[in-house]
Amino acid sequence: MLNKILKKPLFFYMAGHSFSSTMKNKTGFTMIELIVVIAVMGVISTMVLNFTVMGLRASRFEAEQAEAVKQARDAMNIMKTEIRGANNSAHGDYPISVITNQEFAFFSDIDKDDVYEKVRYYLDGLELKKAVIEPNISNLYTDPPVITVIANYVNNQTENVFNYYTSNYTIAGDINEVRLINMNLKINVTPEISPADIYVETDVALRNLKSNL
Repeated sequence: MLNKILKKPLFFYMAGHSFSSTMKNKTGFTMIELIVVIAVMGVISTMVLNFTVMGLRASRFEAEQAEAVKQARDAMNIMKTEIRGANNSAHGDYPISVITNQEFAFFSDIDKDDVYEKVRYYLDGLELKKAVIEPNISNLYTDPPVITVIANYVNNQTENVFNYYTSNYTIAGDINEVRLINMNLKINVTPEISPADIYVETDVALRNLKSNL
């Protein structure tokens, strides 16, 4: 048996040993490559997913912000029209009822039926609301109001919604001095992150109270 082994050339054993080692080395290197490729693909996939999610969030935010700004502008147009027509109530009350930084109440024929409703605009959290009371048979405004939300995402918690001025454009110190009202809504769907707030602003003169405006 030993003679048979010795009859085989030495290079036979050397070549076989070398081939076996090479295969092991190649097999080990391929596994390392595979692990690296999987890791890199995982990182890339995560980055692509995060980028896609951020893009979708940004698109949704832009759409929501644009809708909120449009709603605020529509609300401003309605408020401007209704406030401009402020007049004495059906009971003979003064056209303006309440003036504060975030609330304004007045009487106006908002539905053009020759009856003057009591209208109140006020900020409630992030919502700008409108409350309307129709006069009853005794021309009193004691019935429950009909309340609607006319603007959302209003971030005026520390800023005035309403500013009141006299006919000389000075700050009104009394309800009877008010002739011009500045209205300002600060809109931001996500105030905790950029972009900055968008302001929607307008002025309205009280048509039936104006003097030298």
